[in-house]
Amino acid sequence: MTTAWVVFRKELKDALRDRRTWMIVLVSSILAGPIALLLLSTFIASVEENVARREVYMVGAGAAPTLVNFIQRAGGTVKEAPAGFREQVASGELQNAVVIVPADFEARLARGESIRLDVVFDDTSTRSQGPSRATLTLLRAFSRELGSQRLMARGVSLQVLAPVEVEEINLAASKSRGAQLLFLVPWLALLGAVVGAISVAIDVTAGERERGSLEPLLMNPVSTPAIVLGKWAVVASCSAAVVVLTLLGFRTAMMFIRNESLSALMQFGAAESGLFLAMLLPFAAMVAAVNMFAATYGRSHKEAQTYASYLTMLVNFAPVIPLFLSVRDATWQLFVPAMAQQGVMMRALRGEAIGAVDILLPGVIALAITALALGAQARLLQHERIVFSR
Repeated sequence: MTTAWVVFRKELKDALRDRRTWMIVLVSSILAGPIALLLLSTFIASVEENVARREVYMVGAGAAPTLVNFIQRAGGTVKEAPAGFREQVASGELQNAVVIVPADFEARLARGESIRLDVVFDDTSTRSQGPSRATLTLLRAFSRELGSQRLMARGVSLQVLAPVEVEEINLAASKSRGAQLLFLVPWLALLGAVVGAISVAIDVTAGERERGSLEPLLMNPVSTPAIVLGKWAVVASCSAAVVVLTLLGFRTAMMFIRNESLSALMQFGAAESGLFLAMLLPFAAMVAAVNMFAATYGRSHKEAQTYASYLTMLVNFAPVIPLFLSVRDATWQLFVPAMAQQGVMMRALRGEAIGAVDILLPGVIALAITALALGAQARLLQHERIVFSR
């Protein structure tokens, strides 16, 4: 262990000298996720505020005082649509739907005829979806009220319109809805573990061989496993540091969310942070070992980066796989690295119960893969074709 500690100190000192790489890694880990979270929360807050205003834009509102009165009674505000509203809706400048009222609206209403209302909106615009749905909901409510009045005028019971009473029971807790907004935290934390390990892992393996310093290091009277262990400790420490900074960045970003409803939904406190660390630190150790093993095969620094990119791609896509599965949080997912960590962290954000097995099993698997990768790398470094490049 003494030899491994000496190697650790030497490699850590070399890694800290590469200030440019570390600045990129640290700034991206601290700022990228929190900025994305703040932008997302700001966007959602602005959409909710737009929906809450319940503004209904109309063309020819003067021809439909009955409809205008209903919208105002429902807490809405009627506004005249601007000239060229179709172009503004299509471009996203006008985010609300526009209701086109026929000139004979009141006359046809008095005769008990069916009336057609054209509603112009663009459902490909994310910002306009909420206000457009609010406008359509008000119009459907007006249609139901009008239909009820006509039935009552003819002596027909309103129960004819509702032969089946539907009671909605939503099993989703408030934390579950908040978890949909905090999906960025587990995903970016996993990527942070990979990003924090890649540059250092390549530098202590392929980079050292490219500089010609690997051979002199192996010529010292120390065991190869001790050298590998010391190098891995540096890479794992760097990966863990980025994970911790990423989580701290998210915790800090949560303090700047001013929307009360979003703050109530998006819960990411000390308990969640502690569980995330328990899931991510073994994962960071595994990523460090696997990255080192992959980079050892690289003939050069560039080739090692190619191998490391495959691991990054796997970490990117593994958490997405459960979205296409019919069963959520299946037991077998705990055996798949990255997918297991993502699943358990999302369950924690949803406020679901997390058992000891959910934490220990992914951790044990990650540490087992770590041991296998380190052992395999120690054996690789005993081959001349690896040390002197192929």
